[in-house]
Amino acid sequence: MKLLTKTFLAASMLSLSAVVPTPLLANTLSSGEKQVSASHKAAQKSQQRIDKLDAASREARAEYLNNERLADVTEAYNRQIRLLVESQERELADLEGQLASIEETDQAVLPMLNRMVETLHRFVAADQPFLAEERDKRLRKLDALLLRADVSVAEKYRQILEAYMVEVQYGRTFEAYSGRLAQDGSNRQVNFLRLGRTALYYQTLGGQESGLWQPALQRWQVLSEEQNLTLRKAIQIAQQQQVPSLLDLPLPDLES
Repeated sequence: MKLLTKTFLAASMLSLSAVVPTPLLANTLSSGEKQVSASHKAAQKSQQRIDKLDAASREARAEYLNNERLADVTEAYNRQIRLLVESQERELADLEGQLASIEETDQAVLPMLNRMVETLHRFVAADQPFLAEERDKRLRKLDALLLRADVSVAEKYRQILEAYMVEVQYGRTFEAYSGRLAQDGSNRQVNFLRLGRTALYYQTLGGQESGLWQPALQRWQVLSEEQNLTLRKAIQIAQQQQVPSLLDLPLPDLES
């Protein structure tokens, strides 16, 4: 019985081999391998697409975060610009207010400066006639200064005040200087001696003649010979040609 079974199985295998040709079996295995290979390739391509999508997603996220940071920076910059513009607008408004105030101040100050110069003219005209050319030149300079549009009101005021200070100093100083004396139709070069604003004298260059200005009479009074000698010493002291000493000089009359 066992022998019969083995013989049947062997016969069956032979029959199967005869039914399925060897090349067909090989083709069937090759087709399966191709399917497996194609499946692997499809899986690889799918993974590559997934990888590309993942990389694109990371890039998009990075770009989004970067854009978000740029937006924050831009917003901060814009806030700063707005604050700067607001500050400049406030400064501009303040400057406009200052300019308006300056214009109002100029309108009030300019007439005052004109009055100051006019007063200085009258004062010099009524004062003793010392340094006539120098003082007249200073006054003419102030007259021209008032008409200049390129000089600020502050600078005009400074120069006018400076001229006042010079006049004030004349009352505190003692000096001898040379100048022209117009008298009785003549114009002579003489030496002047000024004792502040108390007295003004002249003496000819040769020392032969001297005079004292009498404000009340608005004319020169000729000095005596003794007074002339005393005046010569006083002029030498003022010129530092002699040591200071007490001198008896005549003074102008207070009343005519």
